Amino acid sequence: MTTSIPRKRSFVAVTDRPEYTRWLHGILKDEGELLTADQPSLERVCQIIDLTGAQLVFVALAPQTLRHDTALLEGLVAIKPLLGVVAMADQADSQLLLAAMRAGAKDFITPQTRPGDVINLVHRIQERSPAPSAAAPSIGSLTALISARPGTDTPMLALHLALAMQNRESKRDTLLLDLGSPPGDSLLYLGINASYSFIDAVRSLRRLDSVLIDSAFAKHHSGLHLLALPEDADAIGEITSADIYVLLGMLRRYFSRIVVNLGGVPWSDFLYLLLSNADDILVVIEQSVPSCKQNMQLVREVREHKISMDSVGLVVDRYLPKLPPDTASLSRGFDLPVHATLPPSGMARLNMMNSGESLFECAPRDPYTTAVRNLAAKLTADKEADGKNAKGIGRLIKAAGGWLGGRKK
Repeated sequence: MTTSIPRKRSFVAVTDRPEYTRWLHGILKDEGELLTADQPSLERVCQIIDLTGAQLVFVALAPQTLRHDTALLEGLVAIKPLLGVVAMADQADSQLLLAAMRAGAKDFITPQTRPGDVINLVHRIQERSPAPSAAAPSIGSLTALISARPGTDTPMLALHLALAMQNRESKRDTLLLDLGSPPGDSLLYLGINASYSFIDAVRSLRRLDSVLIDSAFAKHHSGLHLLALPEDADAIGEITSADIYVLLGMLRRYFSRIVVNLGGVPWSDFLYLLLSNADDILVVIEQSVPSCKQNMQLVREVREHKISMDSVGLVVDRYLPKLPPDTASLSRGFDLPVHATLPPSGMARLNMMNSGESLFECAPRDPYTTAVRNLAAKLTADKEADGKNAKGIGRLIKAAGGWLGGRKK
């Protein structure tokens, strides 16, 4: 008979201050492993939590960043209600303490808190927390399409990429999130009238389940589900970052693949939030100078905001191989690989937009249809080869030297 050795517990500290990390590490070194997320991104913190199975997170608060810090706290509590979240600050300032408690923190500590009290707090929270599950729930992959220029090209590609993935998917459904500009083009292409929108889904977070999805989400006869912004999307300003994180997290548990059209969306926190959650990012460009110039600026924003470039690639739409710049030149100019080129296929596209049928139905042998099908096969094969989310975990581990601290004794 063999006995299993319990896995060492993990704790996460969200702070960019090394003195906090050293203090916590000194207290918790015999309790478990402390990992530090020194970039206070909710997405990264959640990745660390999921990767390590941590049940307790320490979040540093500061007066000058209080709004952001409490938003992170709220997001963690909303996404992971069973997680133990403890706030920490230089002093037990009444404003910070009240803000932390309102945001959902379990407790509040300072560097003046006695080590024994911190350990007792950790034990109390762990006793109340459920044991980590043996296997993490399945999480769907997310492919985002971006372009600096509004128009028909990106929603056209997003729709057919999602349809191609749906046709290849045998286990669970595929979802198209049409959040680009102009809003709702994918629904118009298919002649679908949808009364339930992305805004409605955010407002229905507490009721979102498979029943609501089946009854409220727009659905194509292929099985593809669609969720789009309403024509009047002013309410998007009322949506918080935590709302979007929660919605994406829930949707990724119901759909094995999600395609997001973000064509024509200017750089914003909303765009950053969605891209930082994507497993693959496709930049849709043309060979023209305006398209290249504006999309280069968009890619520059992606790089400057520290979004991983490992899964970013180009799709050259309306590509004419006999005209410059060719794919090699475009790849060098953007410093990104070209994942696919799409032919103009003007007649087929126009017929599709006016017929209410997809190109897989009205032009199944058109070169554009074939190219999109091949792109979907490539993206799907990459995920199947690596395993679900293996790519994201690989990037996380690769980046560990840059933003995971506290591993070394």
